[in-house]
Amino acid sequence: MRRFLVSIIALLASMAILLLGGGLMGSLLSIRLSFEAIDPQIKGLILSAYYIGLIVGSQLAGRVIRQAGHIRAFAIFAALSTAAILLQGLYVLPAAWFVLRVCIGFSIAGIYMVVESWLNERADRASRGRVFSLYQIIAYVSLGAGQFLLHLGDPAGAELFMIVGLLFALCLVPVALSRASNPPEPALHVPMALRQTLTGSPLAAWTCLASGLSSGAVFSLTPAFALRLGLDVGGVATLMASLILGGVVLQWPIGQLSDRFGRRPLILFVGAASAVLAAAIAAFSAQVPMAALLVTMAVFGGFSFTFYPLAASQANDTVGAGSDYVAVAAALLFLWGIGAALGPIAGGWAIAWLGGSGLFYYIASLGLITSLAAWAQGTDPAPVYQPYRTMSRTTPVIIELDPRAHENNVAAPNGSIEGDVPGTSSPVR
Repeated sequence: MRRFLVSIIALLASMAILLLGGGLMGSLLSIRLSFEAIDPQIKGLILSAYYIGLIVGSQLAGRVIRQAGHIRAFAIFAALSTAAILLQGLYVLPAAWFVLRVCIGFSIAGIYMVVESWLNERADRASRGRVFSLYQIIAYVSLGAGQFLLHLGDPAGAELFMIVGLLFALCLVPVALSRASNPPEPALHVPMALRQTLTGSPLAAWTCLASGLSSGAVFSLTPAFALRLGLDVGGVATLMASLILGGVVLQWPIGQLSDRFGRRPLILFVGAASAVLAAAIAAFSAQVPMAALLVTMAVFGGFSFTFYPLAASQANDTVGAGSDYVAVAAALLFLWGIGAALGPIAGGWAIAWLGGSGLFYYIASLGLITSLAAWAQGTDPAPVYQPYRTMSRTTPVIIELDPRAHENNVAAPNGSIEGDVPGTSSPVR
């Protein structure tokens, strides 16, 4: 295992540097937009552009990788994202920011695809679960730590944009220094079992969509919400870090409970809990001490960040089985991406109608609807539950790192995996 970790440490280091910049970028853009005299609905549209680019990139970036190879494609994507974030620091124009945000989302999706393909090529059946977990830990910690980089400059100036650009450029260094060989090319497209998921597991489909609607709004608009509370930049960084890092804490206990009692009861409970917490944040955040607000945000993050893995587990229990899991999970990623793209827009509308607290009233409504949908379903089907695992929402390539995508597959004589996407080789699509 030690030798294996040495072979992937460069890739993990690149992702840590990239997501450190990504964590800073998300809060920085929200704060900077709050300083500008732009309509809240336009702000939401600008912030949603990143997720639009992420959706497009997760489907089309494979063409760049196929043409240029992994290392050169990584350099292309890193250069594009660096240029785009630096241009955002120079020119604060809504139309330009929208286009640049789409470009960044596309480029980040391409980087995800390169790194995840590489990790998957290095992992085997015995190590894939540990790689999957380590990858997520690095992602959450880096995103959370990136919030504290807000202390390094004035969000109203260009310094922090330069720091994000610097990190986006520096993420090239570990990959460029790596002596690992290129993995096989990923598939250009990942077939989606969208109709099968919508009809076979509507609760999972809605929960996944609601997760995107909530996450997109929370990540994009919470920094502006914190500024409305009178917090300074340091307070915003601490608040966002507590939200993100708190999201890791409840993953394991909620997963264990869902394995024992079923997905639907946990979706009902998590939806109700997130609704109550979001409503409490909206109603009382201006009156409570900072310590109480941080704890509440951390617990809220702990509940709300489990929507997606619960949805993935529910769909896998009821629709996906063995080789079908990849297609179902691709559909869930698509639904989450659509929700994440629409979330900042809907959150911007809620703020325009209800003021700053409208953001968390909107999120509370999503939790309530999800809880009611779980209650209306009545009972869970009675499948043999696949073990709950936390899920990253990056590109379809990450699905191959999930051991559930391989548990029931059988090696074919030509070295491929029976049940994988036709025309592709395992482990990389």
